[in-house]
Amino acid sequence: MLRRLQCFFTLAAFLAGAGPLRAQDCRPPKTALVLSGGGAKGIAHIGVLAALDSLGIRPDLIVGSSMGAAVGALYASGYGGRELDSLVRAVPLSRLFRTYRPRAPRSLGVLRPLVVWEQGERRFDLQSASLVEAEVNSLVNVAMLRGNLIARGDFDSLPIPFRAVATDLATGRPVVIDSGDLAQAVRASVAIPLVFAPEFRDGRFLSDGGLSANIPVAVARNEGAERVIVSDATEHPDESFDGYAPISVADRLIEFLFQQPADSLHEGDVMVRPDVDGFTSLNFSPRRVQRLLANGRAAADSSLATIRCRRAAPDSGRRAPERITGFTARGANDSERLALRRMLGFGLEDSLDADLLRSRVRGLGTSETYNSVWLGPHGSGDSVGFDLSVRRASRRVVAIGLAYDNELGGRMWAGVVDRRLLGLALEGSGALFLDGFRKEVYAGLRRKYQIGRQLMDPAVTFRLATEDVRRFDADGDELDELETREALGFAGVERVLPDGWELAVGLHGHAWREPARHDASTLGIAARAVRASRTRGRVVLAEGVWSGAYQLARVEAELLEEFGVVRFMPRVILGWGEDLPIQRAFPLGGDDGFPGLHIGERRGDREAMLGLTFAARVLGPLLGRMELAAGRAASGGALLGDDGWVGGVRAGIGAETPVGPVRLEYGYSTENRGAVFVRLGDWP
Repeated sequence: MLRRLQCFFTLAAFLAGAGPLRAQDCRPPKTALVLSGGGAKGIAHIGVLAALDSLGIRPDLIVGSSMGAAVGALYASGYGGRELDSLVRAVPLSRLFRTYRPRAPRSLGVLRPLVVWEQGERRFDLQSASLVEAEVNSLVNVAMLRGNLIARGDFDSLPIPFRAVATDLATGRPVVIDSGDLAQAVRASVAIPLVFAPEFRDGRFLSDGGLSANIPVAVARNEGAERVIVSDATEHPDESFDGYAPISVADRLIEFLFQQPADSLHEGDVMVRPDVDGFTSLNFSPRRVQRLLANGRAAADSSLATIRCRRAAPDSGRRAPERITGFTARGANDSERLALRRMLGFGLEDSLDADLLRSRVRGLGTSETYNSVWLGPHGSGDSVGFDLSVRRASRRVVAIGLAYDNELGGRMWAGVVDRRLLGLALEGSGALFLDGFRKEVYAGLRRKYQIGRQLMDPAVTFRLATEDVRRFDADGDELDELETREALGFAGVERVLPDGWELAVGLHGHAWREPARHDASTLGIAARAVRASRTRGRVVLAEGVWSGAYQLARVEAELLEEFGVVRFMPRVILGWGEDLPIQRAFPLGGDDGFPGLHIGERRGDREAMLGLTFAARVLGPLLGRMELAAGRAASGGALLGDDGWVGGVRAGIGAETPVGPVRLEYGYSTENRGAVFVRLGDWP
């Protein structure tokens, strides 16, 4: 259910610049549009909205619970049913429904931990693997930003007045929200128990409105509605279902949770009941989305045809403001207020740049500092002030990762992050990495800073490591390792982009010791670009160092394409260097090695490799895997020289387990040698 809401808000965030709806007004009597909850089935509401627009029907009030509140708030803000219909059809929503593994804080690097503890209000708790709450909240913020700026705390000032219904967890009674931050109101209404944290607002913990008023007709009447148009996207299931299918049981439990006795309808009221029977609350596949949209439109065209309407009254809602008059952040000290001002782009000028604010609000989802930042806009005329309400992310995070493979043995890492070091808006991080060949200690400091209109993170990091570099003879027999020592420092700026990219550039310092060479040190410039996926970890890495002693450049990328039940994963690695220390030379194939060879067997200052992996499910959680690869590692010469090329194939089985991925494979190379590859868990 979380994924469907996140996908919905992702779609809504693309909306911009739509004008107020032009339609007819069904007055008298005063008419309210009531939108039910229903999870993914609530997509049918969009078909109903498209029918309202085509028939020239404009309600005087919109009341929504859960998914109905999300759809209704957008419609009340001036977005048309046709716009929402087009967007929900165009985007492949099902690709966003993934189970996330826990991820370590970004300041530790792109790591795949086995377990993450986060410091809550009173203790450390395990991180949820299914919810990235900051990202969801930022998407709600972006989706509702236009309406939020128009309303400025008064939902009656929207193009169509709006009410969101939530549930007070202390009493179980419905709470009608008609003012305050629009995004926060919607977030409270869609707060699915045990998935979202409840929203604390006005001294109460609020949760999903569907728990107390899934079809809030009574709320509409209490708000003065003389007639209601109800869009009911709840299923009316029969008594038979597959009790042995976990997804069917989960969906049935959700249906029970959100069912209440129906409010009676009066003469003149209209019930639109799209055909959602057989649809589940958790299925957001493109085919089902299209059917829900069509079913909503068909049901509305039939039910609404008899409504008599009058010309729409002039829109009396306020327009979006143009000037910022104030900024406050409750409960924040001076350091945190300055950081928030920078994060949101306030203080650059007095005029409101809605596009910049939208971009910065979207970026809050990747900041890792706050779970939510509600803007609290208020004001009148062409001015707006912001009274921020923040819910901070866990101050301290501890993460641990473990891995084992038959080549490198057991490996582990442990890291800790303090996001408010010394009570300031300063993030400190540290980590320890241990395996049979390399030991490393890492420490870093970061803080938000604004350079013009660009938001940066000044960063200082330091690494101290020892590594015994593996060596092999021409036949693949292992020789004595080379013992090395090194210290690396970085001082520069980093930038995190909402689409998963992380950029860094700055000064690079390196001091090292290796056999047969004098102690050396150098200073230079380093740049790095990384793109990471929550489901797959790092998928793109590009880095370069230009120093007085050596230079290097490296690019590694892996794609994922799915055709039916088969996954294709092409991978490319290119590396070039001059006068590299031995521990910085490129091992062919990186941490995964090369099929048929030992990990680290081929090492040089030139590397080129192309691989293609096929994977398909064969039985239960087991995946069949096959990798084809060609590559070379050499010292000196052209990157794609003629000598040193080797090919290989590796095949076996794999599976996802609670302790990470497991792989058992055998590889064979054109060197007429084979090697077993066994790995449990992920490694950086």
